[in-house]
Amino acid sequence: MTAAETHPIDPHHDVGPVAGSVGATAFGPFEVRWREQGPAEGPVTLLLHGVYAGASGFEWRSLAPLLAEDGRRVWIVDLLGIGMSDRPDLDWNPGILTSVVAALVRAAGPDVNVVASSLAGAHAVRAVAAGAPCGSLALITPTGLGRAQTSTSGALGRSLYAIGRHTPLGDAFVWALSSGPSVRWFLEHQTYRDPSALTEEEVVETRRIARQPNAKHLQLAFVTDRLGIRLDPVEVAAVSPHVLWGAGQGFVGEAEPDAWRAAGATVTEVSAGLPHVEDPTATAAWLGQVAGAA
Repeated sequence: MTAAETHPIDPHHDVGPVAGSVGATAFGPFEVRWREQGPAEGPVTLLLHGVYAGASGFEWRSLAPLLAEDGRRVWIVDLLGIGMSDRPDLDWNPGILTSVVAALVRAAGPDVNVVASSLAGAHAVRAVAAGAPCGSLALITPTGLGRAQTSTSGALGRSLYAIGRHTPLGDAFVWALSSGPSVRWFLEHQTYRDPSALTEEEVVETRRIARQPNAKHLQLAFVTDRLGIRLDPVEVAAVSPHVLWGAGQGFVGEAEPDAWRAAGATVTEVSAGLPHVEDPTATAAWLGQVAGAA
């Protein structure tokens, strides 16, 4: 089976609310699955969601239909370990996550327009700088040059991760992290500039994704800081990404857009905290400009 073929997924994989035919990209013995919207031919726009408790391709629910209506072929990914993709018991580290991103970029073809959010953005820069070809690279409030998720945890973090992976403590922690109040607090205070953008549907879907069988491994790796990378400005300069910087994110610093500019990125700052949710029309227009400039 080729990466671009669409196929039914196993019954134990809940496809969730995102529309579109299902495809898969192989990563070793595992499959990373994605929904496809828009025309079946032409360059792919690859949407890579951030990594956090309950993350999935649902993050792109407002933007993806607009891109598809504009004639783009869109892949809406659930990263490995999440959602409808395989959720293996892996000892996650930054190299694995970068390799997953690189596999998706390569499978989408050399003309792919990569759009990556937050931590996935940093790993996309590394993957492309290391040789994964793409037509354009767009990042939405990426990590990698600031204070958040730019290093892996030490001995304490490794110990907590190891304990959580194979004991009920990890399950209990993920369930607490994905409770309704916890999800609401994080999205309202750390993500959205406009808290009214949060819907009950998002709370329910975030909680559902976080609590899927075997979904704890990637999430625990994230919260124990096992996935962070600090980018070298040389990597950024090599790929010249376009960055859409959301001003409302609570876990990034005010000076970070300047760090991206200094490293060679083209940065556009907007007031929306999560622009592809809070202002998807403007975000779609920005992506059109990025693709046109490539």
